[in-house]
Amino acid sequence: MDYYELAAELLHLLATMPRHRVEQKMDKIGKGENFALHFLSAHHNEAYPKELSQGMTVSTARIAVILRKLEQQGMITRTVDAYDNRQIVVRLTEKGIEKVKEDHKEMLEVFARMLEKLGPDDAMAYIRIQKKLRDIYWQ
Repeated sequence: MDYYELAAELLHLLATMPRHRVEQKMDKIGKGENFALHFLSAHHNEAYPKELSQGMTVSTARIAVILRKLEQQGMITRTVDAYDNRQIVVRLTEKGIEKVKEDHKEMLEVFARMLEKLGPDDAMAYIRIQKKLRDIYWQ
């Protein structure tokens, strides 16, 4: 099997495939303020700015800008850590939690429709392959 030939076919396929709403939404969730909200949600609704910086692989300066915007929108609060007054804890507000829930619900609906169109066998194969890719690249 020539994996370079397959890779070239995959590259061509990806380059010629129009971007779907799912990909656009995932891109939006995977960047900036939305990523920060979803990161906080995945970490029990709170984290230190340094954890956000590391988890999002962006600079602490970029995190400061993101947090300022989210705070202005009422999505997060920043408070002094009760155990270490040198640290700031970032927490999701109810508004932030609701935004994450809305995004999650929308993505579930879109993915469910996509998987349904694939059919049971292809849907299961798709999930299996995605898990395998996750294990390969994020070990």
